[in-house]
Amino acid sequence: MPSAAALALLLLVGTAGADDRLADCAKLPDADDRLACYDQLAGRTPPPEETSRTAYLTRSWKLGPNDAGVRRLADITTYRPNYILLRYTSRPNLEPRSPSTGRAPLTDLNKTEIAVQASFKTELISREAFGHIGFDTVRLWFAYTQGMAWQAFNHGESRPIRETDYEPELILTLGTRNTGNGFKLVNLGFSHQSNGLDQLEHRGWSRLYAQGGWDWNRFSVLARVWHVVNESDDDNPNIRRFMGSGDVVMRYESAGGYVTSSLLRHNFSSGRGLAQLDWATPISRALGGLKFHAQLSTGYGATLLDYNHRQWTAGIGVSFGD
Repeated sequence: MPSAAALALLLLVGTAGADDRLADCAKLPDADDRLACYDQLAGRTPPPEETSRTAYLTRSWKLGPNDAGVRRLADITTYRPNYILLRYTSRPNLEPRSPSTGRAPLTDLNKTEIAVQASFKTELISREAFGHIGFDTVRLWFAYTQGMAWQAFNHGESRPIRETDYEPELILTLGTRNTGNGFKLVNLGFSHQSNGLDQLEHRGWSRLYAQGGWDWNRFSVLARVWHVVNESDDDNPNIRRFMGSGDVVMRYESAGGYVTSSLLRHNFSSGRGLAQLDWATPISRALGGLKFHAQLSTGYGATLLDYNHRQWTAGIGVSFGD
């Protein structure tokens, strides 16, 4: 039987080791990872539903019980998918036109181009700043999305960048107290999107929107409706006929980390819209931490310049982010 001195020494060593492990847990930047680390040290085995990854909307919009702390502007997170794709179109938009700008000059375009999208959001004001107005979580975000269509294989036209779309947004997120499946959030947003091209090809609009979010285990839905700000669509006054008055984004993430998502827009009066399907693998070490990404779309509005141009597209490439 060990002596009292030996037991004291073992206890001291064990305490020092526990302190080191606690310090390691405290260094983890993600709140959910820290909690899991502390639970492991305490010998707590989480129930089966807690062993799965946090639901997407809770994770993406910081709705969890461990996300109460103030975030910094430098805490940038993914907003929409970030990708670089080699994209083929069935019908290049050779003569972009709108009721206000008329028809742009004929341009020689390839059917294959490089499509790039970069999108992020960062928190401006945390829920602690709102204190006592009755919501479980209230956060104000700044979001930015930029898409580019590059005619990289068009030697005859010196490989022009056909279009670049810019979209800054302000988003107020109201999170519910629901920690299970079902309704999770309301987003109230203002969006301005334009492509910065010359008079004949310039397109732009501003919108106010409301969006609801639902999570069911690995499946999530974001549905929104928008109102076009008066006179913000002077260069394309019929844009709602083709882009509709709202959209629905559905996302499913398998247990293996494969992500399938869809974007649907439709105008029930005109019968026009867009359907887009994206599929991405888990993070690949072979791709340096990127994911293999595939995309299919059909309809109107693949880019802002193409808002009233019908085509189908197919793209493959890589993506990164959540």
